[in-house]
Amino acid sequence: MNKSVAIYEPLYAQDQALADPEFIPLVRAENARAEWREFGILVDMYRNKVHLRHDFTGLFSPKFNLKAKISGARFLEFVRTQADADVCFINPFPQIAYWSYNVWMQGEHAHPGLTRAAQELINACKLGWKLGETPRHDSRYLAYSNFWVGSQQFWESYVGGVLVPIAEFLESEPTHVAARNVMEETSHTDPAPFLPFIVERLFSTFVSTHANTNTVAYPLTHEQIKGYCNNDFERLLLDRMRARIDAADSGHAFGSDLIEQMDTVCALWQQHFFDYYALRPHPHTMNVVTRG
Repeated sequence: MNKSVAIYEPLYAQDQALADPEFIPLVRAENARAEWREFGILVDMYRNKVHLRHDFTGLFSPKFNLKAKISGARFLEFVRTQADADVCFINPFPQIAYWSYNVWMQGEHAHPGLTRAAQELINACKLGWKLGETPRHDSRYLAYSNFWVGSQQFWESYVGGVLVPIAEFLESEPTHVAARNVMEETSHTDPAPFLPFIVERLFSTFVSTHANTNTVAYPLTHEQIKGYCNNDFERLLLDRMRARIDAADSGHAFGSDLIEQMDTVCALWQQHFFDYYALRPHPHTMNVVTRG
């Protein structure tokens, strides 16, 4: 397919080299609003019209290869084969779909108070979303880490229509209670506020509620999904939950009992995550978890 695809990789230091040779360096030496993480960079890219330089544009962190377990060249090749796509993505945590109904279920267990802070922010920005009505996020929609590449129109709809209004609100009303709440620190392997974890979950929320957006996920087999598990407990949960969740996804039949079971399993998984990585470094950051 003859379309130009560009993936930018942020560089935060003068001597920092590209982690993936297929990506385009995006120098962020000053890195203003570092606590915003990729959210701030995406907004700056939109404001500077970087997304208009190519047919499809994305921003991937230097940890893409480590998390996604594929090369930039392979993902670019995949995107170029998707003639009708508006946005393509790869989810580096596909196993989570088997014990979390959607991004907000997992997010609330990982960062207690996240959903309320997110809803307050959405209300303040007048986006009109009700997070409690977010649908199921299966492999068609579930995405973490902002590993997506979108068309110019997708950038207009998602970044221009969702992320930029949030940025404008935070810039213009930093003392608003909703703005202050999203900047409270939460639990993670690196010190961080709620904000980047809220924004990370807006992508799946957006594409799952916009049926006219042609969203294409990088396909992963069951065996490949197992390879994304970071410890034996995750592999155990995947083995135990896979058949029932696959059947529910296939039939679009998630009853309240199954959703409640997923919530319980997700809570157990998250507690194990906190306990396990409080004593050993997480493979993606090489840091232990600190509780916010």
